[in-house]
Amino acid sequence: MDRRFEFAQTRTSRIVLDVGAEAQLADLVSRLDPDGCVVVHDAGVAELAERIAADLGARVALPVAVGAGQKRLEVIGQLAERLHAADATRGTVLVGIGGGTTTDLVGFLASIYLRGVPFVSCPTTTLAMCDAALGGKNGVDHCGLKNRLGTIRQPDLIVIDTYWLASLPDELFREGLVEVVKKAAVLDASCFEQLESLAPRLLARDNLSTRAAIAMAIDMKMSVVVADEREGNRRRALNSGHTIGHALESLADGRLRHGFAVAMGLIAECRAAPVDAEVTERIRGLLAALGAPTAIPPELADAGKLWELARRDKKAMRGSVPIYVPRRIGEGHLVELHLRSMAAALQP
Repeated sequence: MDRRFEFAQTRTSRIVLDVGAEAQLADLVSRLDPDGCVVVHDAGVAELAERIAADLGARVALPVAVGAGQKRLEVIGQLAERLHAADATRGTVLVGIGGGTTTDLVGFLASIYLRGVPFVSCPTTTLAMCDAALGGKNGVDHCGLKNRLGTIRQPDLIVIDTYWLASLPDELFREGLVEVVKKAAVLDASCFEQLESLAPRLLARDNLSTRAAIAMAIDMKMSVVVADEREGNRRRALNSGHTIGHALESLADGRLRHGFAVAMGLIAECRAAPVDAEVTERIRGLLAALGAPTAIPPELADAGKLWELARRDKKAMRGSVPIYVPRRIGEGHLVELHLRSMAAALQP
């Protein structure tokens, strides 16, 4: 798979997905005519990052600690100081290697350092490959809220090698598949049916099935982003499950994985809308078949606290908290979330 996406407001973004795509990376980066490269990577993928840095002849490889707690302005400042020390210029390519936290962080840094330097994203988790590294949203958390500060700027290049998933723990592998289900539930009934068929092989981590699911995620998300890069309206579809999901993450304070929070949020938002019970059950069944939990833990099922977090969500405006839910499988629409419907969302 090799796609190019043209954006009116930013740039051409190329996405290369393949088994063994790493072998193409040096050639692909060279086409950006770089003034050197700097690799920023999850500390947990140091061996991969060192191999890629050597292939690229990178000036330096900068590790960042693994975990969402790294998405802070302080970390951006520290990395910027390291770029300055490495004599990075506007032509220096930043290469981000790791999960969604790292691709968000490095994408944000690339968008603001010297008012913008080239950015290559190398996602190494299913969550990043299926969602976080796609679409050009970059940012850091602030005031206890997810992605409160950020930019929208497309990567010059995204390279996805499914071999990079080999060492990923099962829990992290499964959580990324939630994002494919979310997209298909509100955007594409055919993809949803394919995921239902592929579920046993995806759970077994079959490489070709995984590649097929990632390709679906890319095509679904990028068709929306190309049409609505700045989240005017259509891009709201990609937030399905995320309003309550982000509230759950904030309330859990790091004890809940993002993908699983989205799975819980997706079902909770279906109940809040409310969505037809048969549609909700079909979505819940697919998530369960992929090993994603959908029941909100009792200690997080506090309607008042979740509502306070949801109404401060970055998508909320003038007291309105929109959520995007399926009208039927493959077709979604906007509805309003309220305190009362939040309480309904938490019903078992």
